[in-house]
Amino acid sequence: MSADRPAPGERWTICTLDHVHWGANGGAGLLVRFAPAGAEPRYLLALRSRSVDEPATWGIPGGAIRNGESPEAAARRELLEEVGQLPPYRIGADEVQDCGGGWQFHVLLADVEEIFDAYSVLETDATGWFTTQEMRNLPLHSGVRRWLDELDSAGRRDKPDHTSQ
Repeated sequence: MSADRPAPGERWTICTLDHVHWGANGGAGLLVRFAPAGAEPRYLLALRSRSVDEPATWGIPGGAIRNGESPEAAARRELLEEVGQLPPYRIGADEVQDCGGGWQFHVLLADVEEIFDAYSVLETDATGWFTTQEMRNLPLHSGVRRWLDELDSAGRRDKPDHTSQ
């Protein structure tokens, strides 16, 4: 689609709680994780530009799910648009965040074998790899903050699941 005309599904929508969201079909993003043996995992975050909602916060690359697109396809497309590249990865989980009004955002955990260079492309002012402890000291996008809070409250271990395919 051209820069002037968004693809079908890429538009603002209002949920049943009157919240405004980007994505008529919901949204999706890849939470990319590098989890070396014996060390704390690191996650790729992008500093959101002034041109998007919740600017100047660290979030995961993501955006609207286009008509007919799967959450993983949308998340992969958005990551490539926002940080430029993605090496081979393995999906470990698909956590769905619901705003309470029917609009959903899919957080797809994507494990990679090594840290890679991510670039500031569209809608991104900077990128970085952070541990969950380091994330706690950043201005986080509300969705990432919710994910981190849920990780803490559930007492989940911050380790990859090597059992899923």
